[in-house]
Formats: sequence, structure tokens, C-alpha cells
Amino acid sequence: MLSMRAKGFVKRSPQQEAALRVQLLDGRHTAAIIEQMRAELGTRGGTLGPVDLSRCALVSYVERRGRAYRVQPAVTGLSEVLARAIGDASASSTVARYAKIGARPMPTVLQSIAGDALRYRLGCNWVGVALGWSARSARPFLQVITPDDLEVTYASDDPLTPTVIKWRRSNAVGEEIVDTSDLTDLDNPRYTCTDAHGKPAANALGEVEDLSGDAYWWRYADGRPFHRIVISGDPRQPYLGLPLVEGTLRLATGYTTFWAGMRDAGFPSRHSIGLELEGSDSVDGEEGQASGPEVVHRWRHINQDRPGTLQQFGPGYDPEVIGRALRSYELGLLAASGLPVAFEATGGDPTEAESAELNEAIQGTYAECRGQDTLILRRLAAITNRAGEAAAAEGKPRRYPEIAEYGYGVLYRDEIADAFDQVEPIKTPPAAPAAEPTKEPANAGAKQAESV
Repeated sequence: MLSMRAKGFVKRSPQQEAALRVQLLDGRHTAAIIEQMRAELGTRGGTLGPVDLSRCALVSYVERRGRAYRVQPAVTGLSEVLARAIGDASASSTVARYAKIGARPMPTVLQSIAGDALRYRLGCNWVGVALGWSARSARPFLQVITPDDLEVTYASDDPLTPTVIKWRRSNAVGEEIVDTSDLTDLDNPRYTCTDAHGKPAANALGEVEDLSGDAYWWRYADGRPFHRIVISGDPRQPYLGLPLVEGTLRLATGYTTFWAGMRDAGFPSRHSIGLELEGSDSVDGEEGQASGPEVVHRWRHINQDRPGTLQQFGPGYDPEVIGRALRSYELGLLAASGLPVAFEATGGDPTEAESAELNEAIQGTYAECRGQDTLILRRLAAITNRAGEAAAAEGKPRRYPEIAEYGYGVLYRDEIADAFDQVEPIKTPPAAPAAEPTKEPANAGAKQAESV
């Protein structure tokens, strides 16, 4: 029998782990660094000065690898009308250029949301994107949901498809609520909004909703229900990349102590024997005396019969050596996470090999990005279709592709360049024929002599 002890132990629950990673990515991790400093340094952790938040290895990893959306992706199967409904501010030149490969630029609103979602997916291993319909503006909307606000259950015959998704958030009056979408029974899908005690509560708009059975309107054209939240990544792997997270906390502690050492111990120390500093006993009722490079200290002998002495020792801290050690530790974290780093580089552009390896790491994100983006587009089309059907008083509402055979396709970065190469192959101009040497007539010299 397999003991649970063989599974190992963790420092944080999955929700706590997700919350910590979100704090690191959002720059709200001061309390986490203070806790780490106390764990490593004890009482000294509170005397080193402000925590140093200037270096975050997790953010460096995410920023270097999460570049799929730096170039506007190309989408096939997307109509101009739906793109505008989603929210698009693409340049007309980009639209005309992508039309050459039979695509449209990804709507800029989706590009921004997807890029933000990629950050959390790389840093936290998974993320959610909520889809909805705004009756006020008559258009679909998107919203990134960080994993610390989500709870996902997989209990169907398809291990890749979630059955229950819970979203913790606040409603219009500031109360914490839980939106639950339950597709365990596809013939009776349910959407409920409850408070922390499981009782029905007002949703984010202040309305009490219980959309079950036929009232559950998030459906494809064939009637199949779907979740209004698209899950990207795997919520069942909350601890992947844990060494990078733990190293990030330790790195911030290291840089805090590095700065404190450089500030407080990076200069010669002076000591007295048999002397006391004038004014050190009291200054206007306050003990102590200000010190600094501009201050001249006056000393007096404690015993006039036994003159005192002053001694100076070199700095007790070498910031250059410690700084290099911290930098090597930081690069080691990134290298262990699969990113190419040059340990010996002192600046300048990355090497060709490093650039190629980094591009491969970026390309490794495309498949999951494509799965997320195509699913978002399908569900946005379905939501827009359902809302249009409900709002159309007469005539046939506009239909957008939402089923597989009319599926959307997405290309990223170098994939777009490859598509252009296929439709517009680079043509090498033919070499110009070599110029033949000019031949002078045999009697050219005689004619020149005659002219002279």
C-alpha cells in the first residue's frame, strides 16, 4: 500500500502557492520577502533596512520566455465584424499585410488579455480567462483571472476538460462571492452565485442568478454547454517550477543583505581605546552623535595619565565578490529553469547560440497559446451569437463560426514570417552579365594623332 508520506510534503497549499506566485509577478511580495528574511536571519532580518525588490528571478524567467504576443498574432477564420466587437485597434497597414496570408491581426484587446494570461501561466502553471457579454455596450468582454481566485475540479471521462470551475471574487457591494459553473451533467448545466457560506448571493452586478438547465445560456449552436472561463495550463500541477520560486525569495533576501552590508560594512571601521567621543553622552537631551564623511569627531582621553589610541581596520565586507556570487546564483536559477544564460558574459548582445535557444524556449509556448486563443475565439463567437439571437427582434442575426469545421487558426512570431515566405518567396535577382571590355578601333591612335 502506498503511503501518503511517500508523496512528500509541501510548505504551502496549492492556493497559497498560487497566491505567492501571483504576488511575485504583480510586485506585491514585500511581506513574503520579510517572512523569508526572518526565516533565514532571525531577529537580524528586521534590522537590515528596507527589503530589496529590484531583482525577481521569476519575473525575469516569465519576461524572457513569454514573448509570443510581442508581435501581433495572425488569426485565420476571423471576420472583421467580430474582431471589432471583441475590440480591435490594429493598424490598417497590418490588416492589409496579414491579408496576404489569408489572415487578420488578432484583435488588440484579445492580444493584451492573452499576453497577460501567458505571464501567469508561465509563472503559476495555469490561469483562467473569463468571457462574458456586456448588455450596456452590446459586445463581448474578456478578463484574466489569476489562479489564486480559482478552484477547478476534473471529474469527467475527459481528463483535459474541467467539470466544475469556482471563481472567488467580490460583488457590487464588496461582499466576497463564489461563481460556480458546474457541467458534471451536460444535460443539466448549472451556474450559481453564493456567499462564503454557500447561500445564494448577488452576483458582480448585484443580481441574484441561478442559471440551471435551459436557463444556462453559455452554449454552442448545437446546444452543448461550455464554461464561461477558459482554463489554460494544468491546475493539477501547482508546484512545477518550485525551485525558481524558492530561489526568487532567497535572492531577494540576498540582495537585501548585500545592500545592507555595502551600506554598513563596506568601508573601514574605526575603534578607540581609552577615548570617548565628545557629545556621545548627550546632544540637546538626546544621546548619540550624527556621523558621516562630512562630520569631524572630537575625542577626549578618559584618563589623562594614560592617553588613548585610535585604530582603523579595513572593510569587513567585499560588495564586488558578494555581488558576483548573487549574480551567479540568479543566473543559475534561470539556467535550471531551461533558459539559456551566459555565465561569463559581462554585457552586450546575446550570442547566436543563446538567441537560438531562447527562441526555441519561446516557441515552446505556442501550442498552449494556440489552444487557449482558438478556444476563446470559438466561445466569444458563440456568446456573441447567443446574445444576438436573444436581442434580434426581427431578421436573421449575424452568425460567427464557432464549431470545429469552421475553426480558427493562430500563428505567432516566426510562424507568421514562415507563412509570408510561403506566399511571397524571396526571389534572388539574376546576376547582371559581366560587362565586355570596350574595344577601340585599330586606327584610333592614328585618328587621335590627326586631330592633334
